[in-house]
Amino acid sequence: MMTRKLLPLLISVFFLTGAEAEVKPAERSVAAEKSKKKSTKPKTSKTATTTSKAAKGGGGVVARIKELATTGQYQEASKMLFSLSRSPKNASEAAQLKYMLGLMLMELKLYQVASFVFYDVIDEEIRRGGEGRYLRQSLGKLSYLSNILDSDVLLKYAVSRIQINQFPAESRDLFFYRYGELKLKEGSFEEAARAFSKVEADSAVYPQALYKQGLSYAENNQLGKATSAFEELLSRNQSKPVTDTNRVNANLGLARLFYQGKKWDTSLSYYRQIPRDTLQWHDALFEMSWAMMMAGQFRSASSNFHTLHSPYYESQYAPESLLLRAIVYLYICRYDEMEKVLDLFDRIYKPVLANTSQMLDRSEDSRIYWDEVKKSIDERKNKKDKKTFKRLNDITMSSILKQSLIRSNVHYYEMLMAENQLISKMSPAWQQSALGKFGKRIIERRRASTQDLVGKLTRNHLLKMKSELRDFFEQNDFLKLEMLGGKKEVVAKELSGRKIQRKQITDDASRNFFIANGYEYWPFEGEYWLDELGNYHYVGVQACE
Repeated sequence: MMTRKLLPLLISVFFLTGAEAEVKPAERSVAAEKSKKKSTKPKTSKTATTTSKAAKGGGGVVARIKELATTGQYQEASKMLFSLSRSPKNASEAAQLKYMLGLMLMELKLYQVASFVFYDVIDEEIRRGGEGRYLRQSLGKLSYLSNILDSDVLLKYAVSRIQINQFPAESRDLFFYRYGELKLKEGSFEEAARAFSKVEADSAVYPQALYKQGLSYAENNQLGKATSAFEELLSRNQSKPVTDTNRVNANLGLARLFYQGKKWDTSLSYYRQIPRDTLQWHDALFEMSWAMMMAGQFRSASSNFHTLHSPYYESQYAPESLLLRAIVYLYICRYDEMEKVLDLFDRIYKPVLANTSQMLDRSEDSRIYWDEVKKSIDERKNKKDKKTFKRLNDITMSSILKQSLIRSNVHYYEMLMAENQLISKMSPAWQQSALGKFGKRIIERRRASTQDLVGKLTRNHLLKMKSELRDFFEQNDFLKLEMLGGKKEVVAKELSGRKIQRKQITDDASRNFFIANGYEYWPFEGEYWLDELGNYHYVGVQACE
């Protein structure tokens, strides 16, 4: 962000453009006399002439703005600049005036309001042929603000108005990164990968670009290129702490790629590199359980389920993990445990399906869905307040808030509200000025449109959840039939006098095996402890003949 020392300097440079502005105050009268004696018009640029008009023949307004900006009085200076930029007398200087206004608003941390000012600059310059000196600078600022606000709206606007090569070089890496993110969300994977590849290796966003380039290649089924991207990311961050976000993302990306390629053991080796105290760990543990089942490591998969289904994750939306646990028990013929898991699935997810269906049947109005999201966000911030009436239960809401598009737009909404708070703390004169009213109007419009978008995204996700849960219940019923068939077979064998041999799931490994290999054995007695998560080991027996 521009520093306070730099802004007054830029303002000084801005107001000292053209021959008129270069005349020192002491020399102004002499210059005026010489000008009167000449019969022809002075050879000054349009910029200088207009600046002279804005300055009102001596620099009164301009000098005052410069003084205010130099002393950090951005509120008063921004009001005056806003008025100047809207005056028809200064039409030829509008781009310059608005650009400086945008810089001042950034200093006031009014990023959303500043972005609209830079919109105006871009439009102004494009109307003049797209060659103006403030076009590239404003595009750079807009790219920067897009990153701060995490808003695709700003980026979409910029891309719709200009060619990519018009972005200033110093902002190009950030632009290509944000543009790649936009294309990745839209499902244009090839275009996304191409954008990420243009981020320079010495850029601050290069690690994130490399990871998302790998994701783009993977989504486009270019597994070789995806592997190369993730391996480079891992190599660059191998010396970082194990919890480093880029290192964790590289390991997770490689684990998923090798799973996709059905190389279960290699996949597991990368999944095991994900530390417990990272945000990705819970998802990695579940995905690892799939790899373990596919590799026939049923005991290890069963050990993971004890953590995944502990009370610490009881509000997580994870229907698939319960069905996977039931499938593992089916493979090892543990029908009693399987029945308990399928009953648990019914107890948890029948209410979730009913809750989702009721909400969808109630209304299509996006405001209703936004209200539910807002209640949940407010409740999470103020944990003491648990009396809020919500139509969506905690499990349903956990699934909604896990969606990246919803999360990013909720974050954007919170940024808007923070900016609104800043405006409310400005001086009454600033708030009541034309600029203050302009800023409030922008925030209000963006707030309303963001609420509408989050509401629509929430409803769409609930529709997807409803369809998904119906599929899972069909699988649940199918597993129940398989379980009943297995139970009948066991009863038939017992009635025939054949005894079923029960053995450890992984060869003859017993609890003594774990103790001999450095583990401390503590039998599970119904209590869950946070520091034990991920350290459970299933030592039950399989019941298949």
